[in-house]
Amino acid sequence: MQTPISFTYPQDKKWEAARLTMQTAYKWDKPLPWVKDPQDILVFLDHHFDSDTFHLAIIGDQDLNEPIQNALRALAYASGPTAIKVLEHFDPTEPSFVRGICHVFQDDHPLQLRKAALFFLALISDKWFNTPHQIMGPDQMKAFCVDWASVVDSIEHTHDAQKAIIVILFGMINSNHWRPHIVIEKWKLLEYFTSVPDDSLPLRRSIDNPELMDVIRNMGNPATVILWLAILWLKYKELVPQVQEQLEMVTKEVAQGRSRKDLDMCLLTMDSELEKAKDTLTWYDMQPTDLGATTLWTKIKNLQEAKTSFIALSRG
Repeated sequence: MQTPISFTYPQDKKWEAARLTMQTAYKWDKPLPWVKDPQDILVFLDHHFDSDTFHLAIIGDQDLNEPIQNALRALAYASGPTAIKVLEHFDPTEPSFVRGICHVFQDDHPLQLRKAALFFLALISDKWFNTPHQIMGPDQMKAFCVDWASVVDSIEHTHDAQKAIIVILFGMINSNHWRPHIVIEKWKLLEYFTSVPDDSLPLRRSIDNPELMDVIRNMGNPATVILWLAILWLKYKELVPQVQEQLEMVTKEVAQGRSRKDLDMCLLTMDSELEKAKDTLTWYDMQPTDLGATTLWTKIKNLQEAKTSFIALSRG
């Protein structure tokens, strides 16, 4: 797409050539070329999302689904560190881009296109959901959440899929705009919480949000409460004081009630994450300057202290 083309060449022919390039370069049955600079692909998407003819999905006899699918796939699956940095400065909340993403999530599009859109949304989810103002109306948000849930139900939940799903879900949960529109059954997807990276911004914002404990408790679903407690206990030493106090209080209440055995899930999760951290530590050269090893040691220490506090509260 970066190949120079004569200024006299018709614009529609230029975009036809771009679509052909996108359609052939990122096919599902071929290894993906590494995306170093996503700017051209973003321009490609923005043009087609902004086009009136996009909503017909046809330009002449040209089907737009596959080139758009491949463009999203390229960004979602083949973005290197430099590309990720560029995406951090990209604004996906422009009205035309929002309309385009919402459109490709709809059920009347091929599953592979919708799946690529889901993985791409995971990359931009913090900017998509963490906005002070609504990027669409309530009815549109509700429809989008239903379409997102449909994609989630239609794909295989591999580890990568779980990671994308939970990152998006945390983004929804932490937003006052989006949270009321989450399909109620999809709160159970919090069970994928160990798939999310430790440095995930949607995760960090969610666990630091003191509103969420009451929101989740008022849902009337004990299983979701236990999942939320497990998530917070894994980050116990990192929580802001208000959330830490809420966690201790609710853990005591659950321990004193009929759901005490449900807390075993929190303990099992902490034990599992401790073992994973210890196993990973064996791969590092244990030098004082090894940042990865130091981070793991800190994580192990925090989990051990959290486990001690948890046992004292839940069995005391």
